[in-house]
This record gives sequence, C-alpha cells and structure tokens, in this order.
Amino acid sequence: MSVLKRGAGALLASLLLAALPFTAEAAETPATTPAVPAASAEATAATGVVALTGDRAGDRATARPAKQPAGAAQASWYYHITASCRGYENAITAGADYWGGGVRTASGGTPVSCTNGYVAGCGISNAVGCNWNYGGRIALSTMVRDFALLSAHEFGHNWYDHSAVGCASWNSAYDVMKTQMC
Repeated sequence: MSVLKRGAGALLASLLLAALPFTAEAAETPATTPAVPAASAEATAATGVVALTGDRAGDRATARPAKQPAGAAQASWYYHITASCRGYENAITAGADYWGGGVRTASGGTPVSCTNGYVAGCGISNAVGCNWNYGGRIALSTMVRDFALLSAHEFGHNWYDHSAVGCASWNSAYDVMKTQMC
C-alpha cells in the first residue's frame, strides 16, 4: 500500500471519528423520560439547589431529581479522584464544584476514574462518561474536549437524569445535563 493511500485512510478515519457524536450516558437512565415534579423558583433560590425546570424557550425540562425533591437543601457529598485521572484533577474538581456541596477526599465517597477510550459497561458502546447508581462510581473518558463539562454532567447524575437529546454546554443546568458532548 502506498504512503499516499495510507495517509488518505488515516485522514478518513480521523474525520469519521471527529464526526461521531460522543454520548454521556448514565447506566441508570431509563428508556422513557419521566415527568418533572413541580418546583417553585422561590424554593430553589432560597436553598441554592439547581432545579431543571425548563429551557430558554419555556418548555419544561425532562430531567427530574433522582434522589431528592426539587427545592431540598443541597447536602455535602463526597468524591475522590483515582490515580487513573492524574493530570485531570482540576477539571474534575471544576465539574464537581458546578453542583455545589462536593467535598474532594483522599479516598472516601464516589470514586472517579478515567480512561482514554470509551467507558465500558455503561449500556452503550460509545459512552464517554458514566455514573453508576447515582454516585456509586463515575468513569470519564479523556477523549472529550471539555473535560470539566463532562465531569459536571456525570456528577449531575447524582441527582438528575438527562434533560434532553442534544449537545451539552455550560449555558444552564438543563444544558449541562443534555445527552451528548459535542
């Protein structure tokens, strides 16, 4: 095979990989989307809890609190970053800090591990992040561009399911919990 053909093949493979949407799925996410419980903005503002109540267009979000009712005070929660995430600690901490109440420990709480490929065992083949059992264990792929956003998304699964299909962003909690890291 000529050098030119090999180069063209490598370029095509790179383009295909870049075109694939990376999905941040949680193992516990159901196939159907549950309804959102009613929540008052006053309760949310008073307690500092991030409530996914709707998007900018005014439509209701499909995310729901997984463990606590909307408006409940955000209690402290704990996580530790494993050695597999060496060099990514600041981005993981920034993602955890998005939700407030997170306390990084040396070995207690939710273990956060990293991989340089897709996350295995999450229910889909191209998962770049997974949160098992609402904070039982989190795995993150270093393949994504915004690693802090992926971290925030997966930590968000401690309380919330996905909000909608689409690209996650920092625009709002609703957008952080969208299904894809684009």
